Amino acid sequence: MKWIPDSLANLLLGTAMGATRQGPLQRLLQATKTPAATQRAVLREILQANATCAFGRAHSFADIANYDAYRAAVPVADYESLRSYIEDRKNESSPTLTTEPPVFYARTSGTTGDPKYIPLTKSGIRRMRMTQRLFAEAQYSGSDMYRGKIVAIASPAVEGKMADGNPFGSATGMIYQSMPRLVRRKYVLPPEVFGIADYDVKYYTIAALALGQEDISGLAASNPSTLVRLLAVMNQHLGALLVDISDGSLSVAEHLTPAQRKAVARSFVANPSRARRLEYLRLRKGRLTFADAWPDLAGVVTWTGGSCGVVLPALREALPEKTRIIEAGYAASEMRGTINIDVARNRCVPTLLDNFFEFAERAGWEKGLPHFLTLDQLTEGGEYYVFVTTREGLYRYDMNDIVRVTDYFNETPVLAFVQKGRGVTSITGEKLHEDQISQAIAEARTRGLLKTSFFVTLADEARAEYRLYLEPDGHPGSGATELAADIDRRLAELNIEYAEKRASGRLNALRAVYLAPGTGDAYTRDLLASGQRDAQLKVQPLQYLRDCSFDFDSHCVAAAEA
Repeated sequence: MKWIPDSLANLLLGTAMGATRQGPLQRLLQATKTPAATQRAVLREILQANATCAFGRAHSFADIANYDAYRAAVPVADYESLRSYIEDRKNESSPTLTTEPPVFYARTSGTTGDPKYIPLTKSGIRRMRMTQRLFAEAQYSGSDMYRGKIVAIASPAVEGKMADGNPFGSATGMIYQSMPRLVRRKYVLPPEVFGIADYDVKYYTIAALALGQEDISGLAASNPSTLVRLLAVMNQHLGALLVDISDGSLSVAEHLTPAQRKAVARSFVANPSRARRLEYLRLRKGRLTFADAWPDLAGVVTWTGGSCGVVLPALREALPEKTRIIEAGYAASEMRGTINIDVARNRCVPTLLDNFFEFAERAGWEKGLPHFLTLDQLTEGGEYYVFVTTREGLYRYDMNDIVRVTDYFNETPVLAFVQKGRGVTSITGEKLHEDQISQAIAEARTRGLLKTSFFVTLADEARAEYRLYLEPDGHPGSGATELAADIDRRLAELNIEYAEKRASGRLNALRAVYLAPGTGDAYTRDLLASGQRDAQLKVQPLQYLRDCSFDFDSHCVAAAEA
């Protein structure tokens, strides 16, 4: 395959994308015309397929005739209620959650607590690959991302083995590792790179492999902060990187395993002319951007919702003007919730052929008054908590995620991720949401009051106040007091309960605290040490002080008031 000219490879790739467009994509588009009937059929198929497993027998799947009966027979679940089926019985040969046995476990740390292990069957892996094919086809048809090479950052495919001998790791990493060779040749990073243990060495290696390529047309990372971090590493170590690119030898190679060194050696070749060009840009501009390194960058695939939206301006500033930011879609270790099938407008439709969805209106669920709705019963503009039944053995599973209906594709709602359900704090009954914090900060940035790619807000119940910790990008645009007053005012406008508690004096004014350079990176390291993966970091922008173990106060700096 490696001897096929790029022009022929692109032609073959176009043919493969055309086959996806004519077959699987058409089936999905047809399903969006009849979401109610499609979802009834999916639920019926899931129940019939798993009627004889332990969970199916315990909940009488064979006797369930419709959705109402299913809802009555099966309670809403979280991971802890399924942990015994997944982990305590992993040594048994009899099926537990699905009739088909699992062959892989997607591990995720969640926000807190012990790691979760989400089972995947062979059929489930095939469905994940098909979902990725559909998304790739949308990117291929709707952008020029596949014209050149792509730098995509993922997590390690395999991180260990369960007691039953099956591997666990990152499902997306596993899909990346097993991509067809025709598609794989488009990607710059060998999958072995994602397993580099040292955080700094890994990003240096990624930076070297990426910068060594001139024809990069696409970037991809789940969280935009990953790409902002990559750019910082490029500039921090640019001198050493240019020497490596010129010589074709990686200066951090001694920190890699033999397999990692071999994989990097296959991908990293001497390119003196590329190094000279980058050196010229550095001398002329002082600092590289993605636009400098790859002026023809066509697309960036990443999350844009929730707190990720705050980081997007910093990423956008580093991109060529024409680069399209493509929403990666609603996804978690438990399941792929949506597929972006219209990258020009970032319209993401639910995976309604693979999973059965239930929803509860946000306000009702948070008041303890749940009223469950099916996909066809949602309202445009509404915000809902998500509950999913998957073909992989999650039944009425509470994702603790909030999505918003932004549009309709045929008869099916288009969904956008809003925030994690746990991103809510309440000191005196104000019920502050992380998306309200994110919006207030994004608006302050637009008005020139700050530039930041990292922030965390902590609710201090003892002092009845919120503390907003920010790491400025460069010199702060305003004094901490002015910024705090602006954010505090905006939160009162966005949240009437916050306004009432502030007006009554039950809630003290928000305080803003500037952090020293590198604090965001230090916090990232702390999260990594706790078990999170750098490619899928779950940084909570709004937390209780009692739940945060990181000492932000030791990283504070005095900032001159504007």
